[in-house]
Amino acid sequence: MTQHWAEKLADSLLFNGFIKECDKEIYSYHIQILLEKIIGFSVIFLISFWIKKVGQTILFVFYFSCIRKRAGGFHANSFIGCFIGTIGIYVVYSYLIFLFLTKHMCINITLVIAATIIIEIIGAVNHPNMEWSRKEYENSQRIARIIAVIECGSILIFFFVKIETSYILYMSFGIILSAILLALGKIIGQEVKAV
Repeated sequence: MTQHWAEKLADSLLFNGFIKECDKEIYSYHIQILLEKIIGFSVIFLISFWIKKVGQTILFVFYFSCIRKRAGGFHANSFIGCFIGTIGIYVVYSYLIFLFLTKHMCINITLVIAATIIIEIIGAVNHPNMEWSRKEYENSQRIARIIAVIECGSILIFFFVKIETSYILYMSFGIILSAILLALGKIIGQEVKAV
């Protein structure tokens, strides 16, 4: 569905002279990715309105996206798989894990520190869709590691100054999920060698 829309938009850009024929496939791919992100994040934000966790969700998306953009990690084989997985993880976290961690903040802090260590060890996964060069890969690893330390540090500061627990938990969810997807991508071999 999103591929069809992306191709139509790319065709329109080509027809109106905004892009060249040789660039049509690249534009189509990037438009498709953008459409999929808009759909996925829109549904997450609709759910966040429903459960009255909009601010917390904005922080989750920010913390998650900052690392995910640089570190990469596991990718589903299709948009529908990614969409169902993302929404499912968000709902399970919001309705089950969040409630558990609210009562066990020490476990949450331990998970955040463990997630940061995982990100520091792995750094990034060069997924075939990324196809980073050696320099891009090393740069992504370095930046992902720096972001992880900053995010972990901010979460620890917010914890010790006693910011509202729900905000800390959703920020934590961002870094923990990033580490899980990074490790999963590495474990199942969704990686190509950077050259």
